[in-house]
Amino acid sequence: MAMTKIADLIQNPMFTEYFQRDMVERSNLLRSGIAGTDEVIAKRCAAAGVSGKTVDMPFFNSLDGANDDEVLAEDTALTPDKIDANKDVAVICRRGKAFAVTDLAKDLSGEDPMAAISNHLAAYWNKMRQKRLMKVLDGVFGRNVANDSSSLVLDLSANTMGKSDIMLGAQLLGDRKSELTGIIMNSAVETYLAGLDTNASLYRASDGAAVLPKYNGRDVIIDDNCPYNAGTGVTTIYLFGRGAIALNPVPEAVPFETDREKLKGNDILISRIADICHLRGYKWTGTPAGVTPTNAELGTASNWSRVYEPKEIRCVKLIAKIA
Repeated sequence: MAMTKIADLIQNPMFTEYFQRDMVERSNLLRSGIAGTDEVIAKRCAAAGVSGKTVDMPFFNSLDGANDDEVLAEDTALTPDKIDANKDVAVICRRGKAFAVTDLAKDLSGEDPMAAISNHLAAYWNKMRQKRLMKVLDGVFGRNVANDSSSLVLDLSANTMGKSDIMLGAQLLGDRKSELTGIIMNSAVETYLAGLDTNASLYRASDGAAVLPKYNGRDVIIDDNCPYNAGTGVTTIYLFGRGAIALNPVPEAVPFETDREKLKGNDILISRIADICHLRGYKWTGTPAGVTPTNAELGTASNWSRVYEPKEIRCVKLIAKIA
C-alpha cells in the first residue's frame, strides 16, 4: 500500500495556502479584532513582494491639534490649517523551526493529513507570534515611560486589584476609551477576576455564548506570556482597540521543506515564517545585530519611537496586583 509522505504534502502548492488560512482561523489576535491586516502592506506583498528589514506605513496626522472653526462672513477668507503627513515603520520578523516528523506522524492516519500537519504548525506559530508581541509591547511601553511620562501606562500595583481597575486603565485614553475593545491578561488574572466579579461579566467560551471570554464587554485573550509574579501578585494587563496591531504575513522564499537523517532514521520537517506584528503608532528605529531582530531587541525601549498622538494609539498598559 502506498504511503503519504510529508515531503509530498508540503510540496503541494495548496499546503502553504492551507497553512496560512489555518493561522488566521486559529489566531486569537485576529478573532478578537485587536489585530488586523494592513492593506498597504498586503498590496505590496501581493504585487512586488516585500524585501529588506522594514516596511514604511505612511499616514496623515489627526486634526486634533487644528485651530477652532471660524465664523463665516462675507468677503472674509477662511484660514487653512495644514494637514501634516508622517510615517510609521514596521519591522519584519523572520523565524524558523525544525520538527521531528515522528512527533507528527501519529496524526497522518487521519482522513486529512494536510490538515493534521497544518493544525500543529498553526497552533505553534500563533503561540510564538503572541510571545513576540509581548516583547514588542515591552519595548513600546518602555519607551512611553522613558519619553512620554507614562502617558499610556497606569500602575495600580500598590493596592490589590478591584473591579474598577480595568476602567481606570481605559481612562488613559480619555474620551477615546470606548474604543478599547479587547484585553490580554495572564490566566491567573482571569481566574482572579472570575472570582472577584459575582455578576458573571466574565465567562468562558465553553459556555457557548461567545468565541472568546469577555470581561465588561471586552474580548479577553488569555496568554501566560503576559507578565505575572506569583510571589508578589503583580501583573501586567493590556487593553487594545480594534485594529491596534498590524498583523501581516510576509512571503518567505522557502516556507517548508524536509530533510532526512538517514543514519538515525529521522525525517525532519522545517518551517519558516516572516511576518509583521506591529503596534500602530510606534515606529521601529532599531538596527538589529543580525538579519532580523531578536525578541530581546524587540523588547528594547530605545528601538521604538512614537509617531501617533497618544490618543491615536489604541493600546494602554495596566500594572495591577492580584491577591
